[in-house]
Amino acid sequence: MAKLKDIAERVGVSISTVSRAISNDTSRPVNEETKRKIREAAQELGYPLQEETVSGRPGHASHKRIACVVPQQLIENHPYFSEVLAGFHDRMNELGHPPAIVRTLDEVSDAEQIRNLIKENGIEGVVIISWYDQSLIEQLEKESVAVLGVSLNDERLTVPVVDCDRIFSARTAVRHLIEQGHRRIGFIGGPAYSRKMDNDERYIGYKFAMMEAGLSMPEDLIINTNWTVDLSYSMLTELLTGRPKSEWPTAIFCASDMLAIPAMRAVVEQKARIPQDIAFVGMDDISFAQYTNPPLTSVHVPKYEIGKAAAQFMMDYLDGDYPALPKILLPCRLVVRESSDYVRQQA
Repeated sequence: MAKLKDIAERVGVSISTVSRAISNDTSRPVNEETKRKIREAAQELGYPLQEETVSGRPGHASHKRIACVVPQQLIENHPYFSEVLAGFHDRMNELGHPPAIVRTLDEVSDAEQIRNLIKENGIEGVVIISWYDQSLIEQLEKESVAVLGVSLNDERLTVPVVDCDRIFSARTAVRHLIEQGHRRIGFIGGPAYSRKMDNDERYIGYKFAMMEAGLSMPEDLIINTNWTVDLSYSMLTELLTGRPKSEWPTAIFCASDMLAIPAMRAVVEQKARIPQDIAFVGMDDISFAQYTNPPLTSVHVPKYEIGKAAAQFMMDYLDGDYPALPKILLPCRLVVRESSDYVRQQA
């Protein structure tokens, strides 16, 4: 069966644009010509479009209407979250439900906006992707809306979550570097929703691996970027230029590929070699990872499958199949490339 990604590639637009077009999202409408092209491509590729009533809402009583709320910076063409959304939409379609309405966090940042979203679209469930705000979640629950978290990384959450096992994955990545002979291993990441990096699951996995190996974790080799890509580059540049090479880390684990790529540039600009001087491992295995120079070793996160699992879970959750608040974790795997493996880099 065709996927949203196939339609997006056929028309030359983002997955989010395809989603808005086929869900008839009136609050963030797609222009009519683009919408026509998208719907034509969907029909050509065999992607079934939902029957609509005159109001534009699904016409079948059994249809469930879901909203996905995403931070503004992740809404268009983000290499991680576009795959998650594609999986979510495609599974909803396979189950016979209309595409999810996608909103940014800014668009539902207060009680009135939340009520309008629910009332205008008949929303029964909301998927919160990579953000956590207890007051907004409590407001959703007041409106009797089911809430599901996707790609949340704080152990203190009070909502069911679908994600990968980030602690185990980070631990695996750092163990790989240790097996390569590294002892001074740095970390580049950001805080969890508590605004403390100590609660981030990837940082916890890094610490576990280092402690198991009896290795120290110098504070000056741990960089908190607040998930800002530019800071990954500038802060690592500052670290490297402020000390002799003998005090550099010999390897760095980055909590996302989006942080690893600018950090690798910082190393190259210091006339250093990857992995001979500093090895890198990232996380997520976005499509760009295989095209960096050298190609980036990364933890492969099943992004599309996480989206599909989240859609299935939400439908089951609405049907009352989960009386408790489970955390569903999909397995990850390490994809070793030249950025961390000197032998591969020489091949």
